[in-house]
Amino acid sequence: MIQQKHLQLRLHSPAFLGDAHQSGVWRTPPIKALLREWWRVAAAPESGYDHRSLRETEGLLFGNAWLESDADKKSRFCKSKVRIALGHWDEGKMRTLESQDPQVPHSEVHDREGRSRPVGSQLYLGYGPLTFQQGTKIKANAALQEGETNTLDLACPVEDADAITHTLQLIDWFGTLGGRSHNGWGSLSLGLEPLAADHAHLVSVLRELKGCLKLDWPHAIGNDNKGPLVWESANTFIDWQSAMKFLASTKIGFRTSLKFEGGGPHRQPQERHVLAYPVTNHTVQATDWGGNARLANQVRFKLVLAEANKLKARIYHTPHKSPLPIGNIDELAVWQRIHRWLDDPQNKLTRLGIKP
Repeated sequence: MIQQKHLQLRLHSPAFLGDAHQSGVWRTPPIKALLREWWRVAAAPESGYDHRSLRETEGLLFGNAWLESDADKKSRFCKSKVRIALGHWDEGKMRTLESQDPQVPHSEVHDREGRSRPVGSQLYLGYGPLTFQQGTKIKANAALQEGETNTLDLACPVEDADAITHTLQLIDWFGTLGGRSHNGWGSLSLGLEPLAADHAHLVSVLRELKGCLKLDWPHAIGNDNKGPLVWESANTFIDWQSAMKFLASTKIGFRTSLKFEGGGPHRQPQERHVLAYPVTNHTVQATDWGGNARLANQVRFKLVLAEANKLKARIYHTPHKSPLPIGNIDELAVWQRIHRWLDDPQNKLTRLGIKP
């Protein structure tokens, strides 16, 4: 038997979902990728966090062209059991940014005289899809604008419905779409249940920080003795531009709280490199690093709807061990420093489940 779901999808920040012509358009492939990303988090505990077992189960649910039977080597190729459809495939209408890019201070960016100068908050969080051309511009032909809506119809076998329901709830809380989505672009909602520290769907995907750092792939929402590693802005914002400005300032703040020793290039990685790589003007010369190495952000951003149609900024940590060699750096200590920074009331954030 098949179970069907009909969902309303709404964007709370612009989304960079490029088609073959690099123009923003509603498409199902990014939705499928988002489903698989958060299904892995939802299903990881049941698999014992074994990526091989998880990959096999994922292939049988979402389709694969690689699985074989261990006994007789017969193929177990199959189509996806999960089918999705969007209500429309309209192109994005956002071709320019409506206003000047709000500036935020950055202590490590200087002018020719050596004085620190501000940076554009949207450019800082969206470099790539956004570019600088006498101001911050959209690089592609268009983006999907904030406030855009669509319908998402989904069908899956009844026996998989609970797992898909769990996945959709995680997407509603944490999911984002498109380019630079880990920085809050493409924030979406599905109109499901509100986030709470004791909600069963959240509790089931929490994992203690030390345990998360044993694996080198994002498989859980982190947890420590204070609770889930999830924060929200203490204030609400009237528009996405104001919320993104806050997130840009926050990201600059916690990243620059880890100081570099000397200028780049560096012979060995330093603590800041654990957060994400590459870092402008601070490349690492050590083997396996260099100019081509990549470490994705583990601290992710999202805009969520608050009361009176205002927005809040949500920050969450999906901790995992660095897949690149980091020498004697204590990853646990680095992340605990970042969490203390985020917990500090002066940075205008509140931890989920902790009253301000």
